[in-house]
Amino acid sequence: MVLTVGVLFLLSAITACQGKNQSQSNSDDQQQEAANTESQLILNNATLEQSNAKGEMLWKIQVDEAAYSPDRKKAQLTAVKGNIFQDGKIVLRIKADQGEVDRDGQEIYLKENIVAVDPRNDAVMQSDEVEWKPQESVLMVRKNLRGSTPQLTASAKEGKYYATKQELEFIGNIIATSKKPRMQLKTEHLLWKISEQRVIGKRLLKIVRFQDKIITDKLVANHAEVHLNTKQVIVKDNIEFKSIKPPVQVATNEFIWKYEARQVTSSKPVKLIHYQQGVIITGNQAEVDMTNSIAYLRGGVQGNSTANAAKLYSNDLTWNVNTQIIEALGNVIYEQTNPDFNLTGEKAVGTIHDNKIVVSGNAQDRVVTEIFTK
Repeated sequence: MVLTVGVLFLLSAITACQGKNQSQSNSDDQQQEAANTESQLILNNATLEQSNAKGEMLWKIQVDEAAYSPDRKKAQLTAVKGNIFQDGKIVLRIKADQGEVDRDGQEIYLKENIVAVDPRNDAVMQSDEVEWKPQESVLMVRKNLRGSTPQLTASAKEGKYYATKQELEFIGNIIATSKKPRMQLKTEHLLWKISEQRVIGKRLLKIVRFQDKIITDKLVANHAEVHLNTKQVIVKDNIEFKSIKPPVQVATNEFIWKYEARQVTSSKPVKLIHYQQGVIITGNQAEVDMTNSIAYLRGGVQGNSTANAAKLYSNDLTWNVNTQIIEALGNVIYEQTNPDFNLTGEKAVGTIHDNKIVVSGNAQDRVVTEIFTK
């Protein structure tokens, strides 16, 4: 009996202890769950905003959901849409599928289907991943930058948008296309001054101009500045320009290309090459109208033909590229071989590739012909 009572007492004591431990454990779990729930602050259909020390609005966004970290310094966002401000004015309207606010709002990261629009200039930027730094007013585009305005569209591996200057920088595998007429530019680095409608490239550039879907001109250079408002390009350094029709190449170190009118103007030494007829003409200044197939050269002009070694020198020269007719004025010297002779005068008209040149003088001077016998 005593044994039975003792056993029953022992069993009762054990059961009571277990019940107490189980109750304590459940209580601890509930407290931990409550603590976790409290630390994971989640806001639905929320509006988030950030101001600087002066109380000026930096950004204001709406989200479907914002999940904050325990220290409240970081938040994961879904369905982001809002505005970025500078000096109290909206500089970017943004939207993205996903986002993150970090460092107490000092950095904003956006991911997936990102669209940013600057209402000041109607520039649209799209990407797969960007970072906005409010203190620097810079949008860092990490992946697949695509930028566009009514005048130009461009793409690159990455880039930066400087909101204060309204400048969009493209980096890597760049393809930029202007409209009316269509002109495509390829390079590795490009700066687009959007408010000024200027595009500047200081690395090797390749530009192709189209008429409808047909290539009309090709350009290679180390430096180019495209003025979208006036539809012209200032080109420098190791220029190679090729017109398909008329078949003319232009080599110089600097010129202005009015790509809509297809006109090239240079105040530097220029070499023009008719790559079908083998005619080469050089001068210290030149204007070439590709649309009308006329070239004007001034200042120490020299023309020669690779087919027959004929040479022509003059002060100024007009060249009809289609008919190949040359009109040279001032201190004209014409040389040819077979037979060897020189002509000098004040004017020359004809075609140099087949030795059909007429040299004439003025009222005071007579044409001088020198024939060389072997």
